[in-house]
Amino acid sequence: MTSIIMCGGGVIGLSAAVMLARDGHQVTVLEADSARPPTPAAAWEDWPRQGVAQFRQPHNVFPRFRQVCDAELPGMPGMLADAGCRWVDPLGAPERGGMLPPSLSDHEPRPGDEAFRYVTGRRPAVESVVAAVAAEQPGVVIRRGVRVAGLTGGPHAIPRVPHVAGVRTSDGQELRADLVVDAMGRRPRAPGCWPRWARARRTPRPRPAGSPTTPGTSPGRPSRTWPGRC
Repeated sequence: MTSIIMCGGGVIGLSAAVMLARDGHQVTVLEADSARPPTPAAAWEDWPRQGVAQFRQPHNVFPRFRQVCDAELPGMPGMLADAGCRWVDPLGAPERGGMLPPSLSDHEPRPGDEAFRYVTGRRPAVESVVAAVAAEQPGVVIRRGVRVAGLTGGPHAIPRVPHVAGVRTSDGQELRADLVVDAMGRRPRAPGCWPRWARARRTPRPRPAGSPTTPGTSPGRPSRTWPGRC
């Protein structure tokens, strides 16, 4: 069983943690915000999510992310809809609630149109649903109020290549893992996340495993991984 540390407990970090746990791994999620998520109905008023700049904005769970949920997290889109999110059908006829322009003469559905349906809703409701699923998932431990301050090194697996062995929290605790995943957003919130020993050796930073256009929630949030080596 692989031990994994997920840095960041937002929508992407929690979703990835659940999928990894269902693959048989032990995942610890470290989230800097200490507030625990309330129910979707109360999340807008009662969740002071300080670490997410777009928390009070609507989010689109784009089609590709919805397709991943259908395959890896069955029932998630339906749970989002039950929490008050709305289905969007960009290729549907306007008389059936779709978004095709009324000026088009052909509103008939075609094979594959359903692949472009997605869910949209307020970010507090979306994250509350995902957090509830992650909290009930065996193999996932969520530690809120824990801020990652940097990475820790270990013996080199490849000569002269820095080896990441875990993370160091802001209170000085060191946690070891076989894999460290950065799901904290476009820029790490901890300025010391790239370790001094890596900078001293002029080791390049790991490239994001995605881009701002990576299919997922909107706006896109790339993640970085440190699979034992940088």
